[in-house]
Amino acid sequence: MAFSLASLFGLKAPDTTPKTLAILKHRCPQNHRCPAVAACPVGALSQKGQKAPTVDRSICINCGKCSRYCFPKALVMKKA
Repeated sequence: MAFSLASLFGLKAPDTTPKTLAILKHRCPQNHRCPAVAACPVGALSQKGQKAPTVDRSICINCGKCSRYCFPKALVMKKA
């Protein structure tokens, strides 16, 4: 019988499914400079004026840091 130490203590194993950044424009208020743009460690997010940010997929490393800086949850990490 195989089991893991995590299951012994009722904990879930970490989800290792690859995720990519999704921008939910309907959740973005589009009335301010997005703090997630400055939070991106590789500069993959850009914003024109106060519109919803856009992501450069060729630069994005899918770290999820920007999604933690987006308070209205317009930037989310979704399963690929």
